[in-house]
Amino acid sequence: MSPARFRWGIILILLGLLIFFRNVGLLRDDFWTSLVMFIPILLIAIGLEKIFVKTKLQIISYLTSVIILLGGLAFAFYENLGASAGSFFSESHVVRQHDDSVKKIMAEVDVDETALTIRDSGEDILYASFDRFTRKPDFNYSVTGDKAELKMTSRGNDFLGGIVKVETDQQQDWTVSFSKSIPLDFVCRGDDADVHLNLETTPLENLVLDMQNSYIYLKLGDLIPIVHVQINGADSKLKLRIPEHVGVRINAEGYESYFERVGMRQNDGWFVKDGNDTLESQVEINMDAKLSSFSIDYF
Repeated sequence: MSPARFRWGIILILLGLLIFFRNVGLLRDDFWTSLVMFIPILLIAIGLEKIFVKTKLQIISYLTSVIILLGGLAFAFYENLGASAGSFFSESHVVRQHDDSVKKIMAEVDVDETALTIRDSGEDILYASFDRFTRKPDFNYSVTGDKAELKMTSRGNDFLGGIVKVETDQQQDWTVSFSKSIPLDFVCRGDDADVHLNLETTPLENLVLDMQNSYIYLKLGDLIPIVHVQINGADSKLKLRIPEHVGVRINAEGYESYFERVGMRQNDGWFVKDGNDTLESQVEINMDAKLSSFSIDYF
């Protein structure tokens, strides 16, 4: 049997297995589009087969067909099961509906090289949408006692060493909104990200931003009496917006002259907004001195 006949037999077996796995629910409907990214492996395997087909190392020509089989299966499952929020080629959504037993949301998002937008809180505990042609996150959600815990982790576009990449002109990858009635503790981490966090309508209690070399837009509201914020942002640009009627205390070094220009005074190591003690809602911010730029304004 020639290597070419062996290869075509393997390809038919691969297609049969993929259809079978789809029919029993192990693969999603859109797994075929993900296999487009498998084409470079197929071409490499066929090229190696042709090189060694009439040499003493002809066994390599047969082994390349085995690579096609195993690689095709691995790629189909990697693309469609590894990312619980959808495949690379599809637009997808994740929803967790309101649960009366949930009294606190604990959310953690890893946004490496991702554009994240948070806005417009709603009835659901979580609503997230993900654009086409973007690497979808691993998504985990659980409820323990009265706390809903969710985690979204970005998956680097490093399959095959980044041989295949799809570039689009879309400005945002992930759009997320949280409940408008359940208090939120939110942690956001990532490098080289672009995050637009409009939390004005979200009952945020605690926020941790650990962002390196990123752009951060952060808009806070007044739904919680005191909001605690921790910002670590080496080489990141931060634009902070706070309601005019909310008190502000910031613990930070290296920004003394800027705080003075915007009318904040120093008190016990904190920079405090004038009239801070008389305001019902408060924001307390701890911020490192590694930001490349920082600005604050009121609305």
